[in-house]
Amino acid sequence: MDLAINRFSIDAQEVAAVTDCLTKWYAANDSVRHLWAVQERGSLIAVYITLEPTSDGDDALPVWFAKGHQWANELCVLTRCEVQLQLLGSNYERPEISAEAMIAELSWRDPWISE
Repeated sequence: MDLAINRFSIDAQEVAAVTDCLTKWYAANDSVRHLWAVQERGSLIAVYITLEPTSDGDDALPVWFAKGHQWANELCVLTRCEVQLQLLGSNYERPEISAEAMIAELSWRDPWISE
């Protein structure tokens, strides 16, 4: 897990608390393969995820449609921030994120993806 702190909007203790919440949430949701969290503006956090494909194919959309809103709500409650949850289309897709804005990157379920 990589952690970078954006000191413009939230302080180091808040970043650590948000990162801890995201780590626990990631651990509790086995279908999430990779997670990136980015400090956007103010208290808005953009969370990008990739999902495990379903057992009967490569399509992760059924899980996204079933859980996406619930997960976004859970993340808002846990982090006490406004969260914008976004699904990335491929397990090899990586969002364009500046190091200064990165709050967390979680990928222990997908260790072969190079950082």
